Amino acid sequence: MKKKNIIIFIAIVVIGFVIYNGGCNFSTANINDVKMCTSVNDNQCASDNSVFSQGTAEIFVSCHLNNAPNDTDVEFAWFYYGQEKVAIDAVKLNSGDNIGTINLQSSLSRPNNGWPIGEYEIVITILETEKDPIIKKFSVK
Repeated sequence: MKKKNIIIFIAIVVIGFVIYNGGCNFSTANINDVKMCTSVNDNQCASDNSVFSQGTAEIFVSCHLNNAPNDTDVEFAWFYYGQEKVAIDAVKLNSGDNIGTINLQSSLSRPNNGWPIGEYEIVITILETEKDPIIKKFSVK
């Protein structure tokens, strides 16, 4: 009987510790259907492009955020590879009260002198989770 009480006591302590420290994050949220394009409809790209011209007015990336609990934060970080990796912009979107599958998109407008020719990437991260970010590479020619 004492052994059973000790096990119950340890279980209660462990559960209390987890709750006290913010719980565990076992989010099933995930991202898929990542596409890049020059225009969106309902926050989504119809097709996926990986090469854009210097004159492209705006470059979009879209994705589905699936199984997201409310207030899920997703970051879109844009990078250019010149002599070294350069951060261009980062945008954080929040799902708010929406749950389930949500269409998300982020975009960058053409710089005044046009897009520098080269390689780029967008890194899409579901924040506050252990999930690996989604990396989508594209180029401007």
